[in-house]
Amino acid sequence: MSEILFDSSETKNILMSANAFHTLKNGLFNNIGSHKTKGFLFRFGKEFGMESAKNNLQKKNTTNPVGKRHSRLGHVKDVIFMGEIVRHPDGTIECIDTWGQWVESFEAELHLKNYGLANECVCHMLCGFASGALTYEFGESIIAVERKCVAKGDSCCEFEVGLERDWLEEKEELIHLYQNDNILAELEMTYDALLHHKQMLEKISTFHSQLTQKVTEKHSLDEIVQAAYELLNIPILIEDIHGNLLSQMGLTEEQKLTIKKDKAKLSHVDDKHNVLHYKGGTYWKLIAPVLINKKNYATCSLFYFDEKPIDETDHLFLDRISTVVALCILYEEAQFEEQQRIRSSLLERLIHNRNIKDIESYYKFLPFKFKPPFSTGIISVHKKKKNNEIIDIHDQLTQLSKLAKEWGLPCIFAVLGEEIALLNSQNSDKKEWEKKITKIFQKIEKQNSNYKYSLGLSGTFINLKEFERSLKEARVAQRFPNQKLLTDYEDLGILGDIVMNMSMEQLHGMAKKSLKDLYNFEDPRKKELLYTLYIYLLNSQRLKETMDELTLSIGGVQYRIKQIEEQLEISLKNASTAAYTLLVIQALLLSDSLSFEEFAR
Repeated sequence: MSEILFDSSETKNILMSANAFHTLKNGLFNNIGSHKTKGFLFRFGKEFGMESAKNNLQKKNTTNPVGKRHSRLGHVKDVIFMGEIVRHPDGTIECIDTWGQWVESFEAELHLKNYGLANECVCHMLCGFASGALTYEFGESIIAVERKCVAKGDSCCEFEVGLERDWLEEKEELIHLYQNDNILAELEMTYDALLHHKQMLEKISTFHSQLTQKVTEKHSLDEIVQAAYELLNIPILIEDIHGNLLSQMGLTEEQKLTIKKDKAKLSHVDDKHNVLHYKGGTYWKLIAPVLINKKNYATCSLFYFDEKPIDETDHLFLDRISTVVALCILYEEAQFEEQQRIRSSLLERLIHNRNIKDIESYYKFLPFKFKPPFSTGIISVHKKKKNNEIIDIHDQLTQLSKLAKEWGLPCIFAVLGEEIALLNSQNSDKKEWEKKITKIFQKIEKQNSNYKYSLGLSGTFINLKEFERSLKEARVAQRFPNQKLLTDYEDLGILGDIVMNMSMEQLHGMAKKSLKDLYNFEDPRKKELLYTLYIYLLNSQRLKETMDELTLSIGGVQYRIKQIEEQLEISLKNASTAAYTLLVIQALLLSDSLSFEEFAR
């Protein structure tokens, strides 16, 4: 079937090819959706059907019923119609067992050709044409409903005819769709919807452009969030993945307290368009992730207090904010990394003793005054629970640098093997500095719950020529096995001096002489006895504390101590002998000549 004829009068006809009709239907489907397209095509056919019946009646042509007009206009090859429509003397209309078939429906053929099998009947224009013609002829609303359709795999296109009032109970939704509006109103509604959509897209595009321009002009994150708030007039909160505040705008102090108080009580309501919907006690919250390279760096939130409604398009604006925040974070990260590279390079030059003479010329690149007194630190990062995760030392360094900046500590950091080195300047108030650095490590441990940190700190020095010695002091302090977060070299006293000033040969000679057979660290049994001795001496020779730490019975501890005394040929009851022995073991541990890691629980 190459063309169909839509008859507007007996003298004027509109010819439309099947392909043109398909283009019309496809355009409607893409712009107003499949559901509204059904109603549109039904009303489209209904108006043509009524016009055709009107022209037929004016010509007083009683030999051209609806079915024949279907065929003549090219809608179908033929129509089989059963039953009858009766007008009773009182004027009422009755449809008696009225059903029929459309033979070779053009709508079914078009659908099969262009879309394949359908999951519902598709001859909406034919239903409309039949309904319009019959309604005009009988003066009462008559509806044709398709029951079977070739397009969905049935053997024929079968329809049933009935009065609208008789269809209401069975086909209420379909009748409402068919009778919703006329074609012009549908087009006007579609135009209004498209216009609204266009205006919304323009508004979102303008919103995005204005925020993006702020980024290109190197505005701060706070300035960008302020601009977004002024455009939306909705409170905005930006937090990193650890819940730390990055920026906020539009929230009163009372609202901030409410948010903080209700944080644990938020109930998750829904997820739409990659935006999470939450309900608080007195407010609603929309959250969108800030993604960079598919990794979540932060969250953007919009807050709705005082029953302020959430507009259905707000998620689009929130998505744009999160995108711009991602750009801002990328820019700030790039700036921070560049600054960090400069700082790390200064410390690396000191560590490797390269180009020290002109190092002062680089101080101007630091965001703080770099001047004595100095101190050096070594930071070690360990996992609390063993897993396959690799510790990203560079990421740990970045986190520490940001926290040091936040707390105003004049520090520079550099990766040193599997550890992090730091150089601190202006260390005139060491106690205050240690207090701040402790706060920083408490926060970073909260951010990295499976990691534990230890910091060894050197003594203070004035001239950077003393840096090498200070680095050794920091390493000695960091290795001291006291399970503390921060160990100051100056607190080690004589023990630190022994490790720093004795050569390895001297230290091992002293250990071999003192520990005798227990000096054989390769023998598991002897090393276990040495560990028992170490714990016993650390606990000031108290049996109960030693027993608890080693998970041994008191008899087991006593037996081991007896063996140790026999092998060392000493009595641990002698205070000076016990103190000297502990000093030797600790010196071995600090020099990294001995480790008890296999015994640590």
